Amino acid sequence: MKNGSAAGSGAYCRKPASGSDQSKPNGMKDNSGSTGGETGKTYTKDQVEGVQSIKKCKNYYEVLGVSKDAGEEDLKKAYRKLALKFHPDKNHAPGATDAFKKIGNAYAVLSNPEKRKQYDLTGSVHSFSNGRSGYSHQNQHHHSGHEREEERGDGGFSMFIQLMPIIVLILVSLLSQLMVSNPPYSLYPRSSLGQTIQMQTENLGVAYYVNKDFKNEYKGASLQKVEKGVEEDYVSNIRNNCWKERQQKTDLLYAAKVYQDERLRRKAEAISMDNCKELERLTSIYRGG
Repeated sequence: MKNGSAAGSGAYCRKPASGSDQSKPNGMKDNSGSTGGETGKTYTKDQVEGVQSIKKCKNYYEVLGVSKDAGEEDLKKAYRKLALKFHPDKNHAPGATDAFKKIGNAYAVLSNPEKRKQYDLTGSVHSFSNGRSGYSHQNQHHHSGHEREEERGDGGFSMFIQLMPIIVLILVSLLSQLMVSNPPYSLYPRSSLGQTIQMQTENLGVAYYVNKDFKNEYKGASLQKVEKGVEEDYVSNIRNNCWKERQQKTDLLYAAKVYQDERLRRKAEAISMDNCKELERLTSIYRGG
């Protein structure tokens, strides 16, 4: 693997074999000139080989062609070059869309410090929305049937060891749900639990919903503790949504610049950034503004 400074030019894991006609997609020729697919769009042999190489990468660092200590600038440089090279509007080779998505997923994880730390520890990305709401897991491997057969050759025991941290997390989550009752509030109305009565935290003015017995059971210090949990969950959700808004706007603006697409630029500027505005409001309250 190449180091971070050479990310833009060494992103491929390995070159696919080209000596056999069976490894070439339908309609491909031996030369590197443009070739027409079933839709009539053209692509080159180099583009096909590039797509196959991306698909064979076994981790996000290999996808971007960077080392594990690559910095933010190295990641950004590698991502932008690959995104331009594999964008479906520019690369019509079979599988280019999947390769483009894989590149995007790799950058989204490695450019986020928390997700990158989780990925380095477990080889996957998992997140808890508020510590109570549930568990979501996104495995890094989305391989074709052929690639899964290659991975089986590495041994089932090795795969089991890699999945152990995730299995432990799932078991701990299940045990926690059995031992701990549901929180006495929700950030949204939940008629199934009777949490339909709206209240508001005293500090940040965050709306939350409780059942009819809440006011009798929680008063004074216990109420303050509940409202602190409400505000922490709310701020966490707003922060995550703000990050998504910024990422979406940044990607659209970059694509608009690369492809000189005014429609994409207008779409990026039209993003309301409501969560980021709310985060700024909360930050000003914390700072006493």
